[in-house]
Formats: sequence, C-alpha cells, structure tokens
Amino acid sequence: MTTHVTSFRMTNRMNCFKRVQPEVERFAMAHGLSPKCTFHLTLCLDELITNIIDYGYADFDEHPIDVTITLENGCVSVRIEDDAEPFNLLEAPPPELEVPLEERTKPIGGMGIHLVKTMMDGIEYTRKNGRNILLLRKCVCDDGALAGAPHE
Repeated sequence: MTTHVTSFRMTNRMNCFKRVQPEVERFAMAHGLSPKCTFHLTLCLDELITNIIDYGYADFDEHPIDVTITLENGCVSVRIEDDAEPFNLLEAPPPELEVPLEERTKPIGGMGIHLVKTMMDGIEYTRKNGRNILLLRKCVCDDGALAGAPHE
C-alpha cells in the first residue's frame, strides 16, 4: 500500500482556518478524498486548533503547533502536537444536547469537541515530554473507499 503524508507547522498566533483549510483541501484533492471527508477533516482540525490557540496557553509567547496528515490503508490519520496546557478531549464531558439551554447545569460549550468525537472514527491522546499529542483517524469517506472509486 502507498502512504501519502503532508505536514505543516503553524503557531498560536496564526488564523488557523487560513492555514488549515488550504492544507487539508490540497491533500484531499491530491488523493481523491470525498468532499464530505474533506469537510469533516477541515472542521475538526479547525475546531481543535482554535481550542489550542484560545485556551491552551497562559502566556503571550509564540508556540508551534505541528500537524501531520497521513493517508494509508483506507484511513486518514491526523496528528496534532503542541506544547499547550495538558488537555485530553476524551475526558471532556458531553454537552447536554437533550436539555434546553436555560435548564443546562453544565457550562455551555463542548459542541466542537462533541463534533470531533462524532465525526472521527478513532481518537487517541497522550502527553509526552510536555507536549499534547492528539491522533485522529477517519475512514476516507462514508463507505471506506476513495471518492470516485467503484462501489461494491
């Protein structure tokens, strides 16, 4: 099997959507990912990196955020690595979707993390050497095949 990889670095001072969207779209187009898969990847990366930038740093220094996207064996893997405060999104409480806003007991928020958990097929988190390492896995489209491939 062929492995396709792209990596890029951004900082917590960048407008993440201007950096993430073109990188994901370029990778997706080069490797025939479906528009739906591309949208899911872009939305999830934008949400996660925005959270890192908005909530992860107590100082005003510039910090690197590294992203690697890999397509191998019918799955897209995304690795996000940063030196922000530790945050394991797998431990984040689910939003109270079934409760009207005015009756919610938890702070409003968490929808982005909920979307990531819903849209991705696998998520792993580790903290190593003062860095958050988040691994996301997504089948390349709804049926697990590349866009444009014949359906069985």
